[in-house]
Amino acid sequence: MKNISATTNKIRVGIIGANTTNWASRSHIPALKLLPGFELTAVSTTKMSSAQQAAEKFGVKHAFDNESDLVSCPDVDLVVIAVKVPYHYQLVKAAVEAGKMVYCEWPLGNGTREAEEMATLANDKGIRTFTGLQALSLPETIYLKKVIADGLIGEVLSSNILGSGGMWADIRSEGNIYMYDPANGATMLEIPFAHTLAAYLAVLGNYQSVSTTLARRRTEVTLLTNGTKVPQLTNDQIVVSGILKAGIVSNIHYRSGISTGTNFLWEINGTKGDILVSGQLGHYQLTPVTVQYAASGEKLQSLEIPTNYLTDVSEPLHQPVYGLYYTYKAVWNDIQNNTHTVPDFAQGVRMHKLLDRIKESAEEGRTITM
Repeated sequence: MKNISATTNKIRVGIIGANTTNWASRSHIPALKLLPGFELTAVSTTKMSSAQQAAEKFGVKHAFDNESDLVSCPDVDLVVIAVKVPYHYQLVKAAVEAGKMVYCEWPLGNGTREAEEMATLANDKGIRTFTGLQALSLPETIYLKKVIADGLIGEVLSSNILGSGGMWADIRSEGNIYMYDPANGATMLEIPFAHTLAAYLAVLGNYQSVSTTLARRRTEVTLLTNGTKVPQLTNDQIVVSGILKAGIVSNIHYRSGISTGTNFLWEINGTKGDILVSGQLGHYQLTPVTVQYAASGEKLQSLEIPTNYLTDVSEPLHQPVYGLYYTYKAVWNDIQNNTHTVPDFAQGVRMHKLLDRIKESAEEGRTITM
């Protein structure tokens, strides 16, 4: 296999942005450790001290304080970009130029132009790429797609989602302030909405037309650590209505913060029944969900995911490790079998372009036909 260690037959992974306590350490690293086809061989941060601490904690051979050394390391086959969105572009380019496979978290770029440039560069150099839309690899998503296609609820008539973004209201830490400025490409539209939308469209099919309302109802928010007021520059209300190509009537509403009521509910309504997917937060990609089903006229009951869709790991998997585990499992299978179940950069670009059309509808106040 190309780009895999000849001695261990493992994919050797280097993570840019992994210290001892951050997102990568709580999601990517535990997921990779559970999969025997991967070996975490390198980590990098902006400080050697934190990189060395992470390497020691997770038993990693190499620690670096810059991306250049990590991407050029001969013990790294796959570079994982797990940093803030504004830094994706330069780090992805460095990895691609070094000839390494790349997994980049979503959003792929800070806007469509960056994403297109990264996808073009990787394609020109023949580099295998993966975009971190991990909701697409969840067993729930894959099984929902199957039962809908098999006609469990008959012809799908409509579907709607109500979700809470969790953030984009009061801010829990200074490190998240950048997400409240749309110039940084990490808004509620780009993160929880887009992650969930990817799964929604995978299950039900793409849009035929969309009509969008975007609103900024909070003009400032509070940094909870010290009470400082911070400008809220991004939209904190998103409503996307439309028709899917199969004629399905669609509506998705995301709002910032947390509700005392419903924080994630996805309904799929058909001629023979209904499916409900519910959770505690509108980040479908990283929070646990419950799936229920009712035939027409019957009571809701649990719709269990068959065991053949689930992991064979003995210990229970919890989010956010759960989502990354299934994503990396799919990455391994794609590399092993030369398949393409995990989105590549080209698919990431398509999601960026869809978000552009959604924003265009709101800005121009009209329905956009795809």
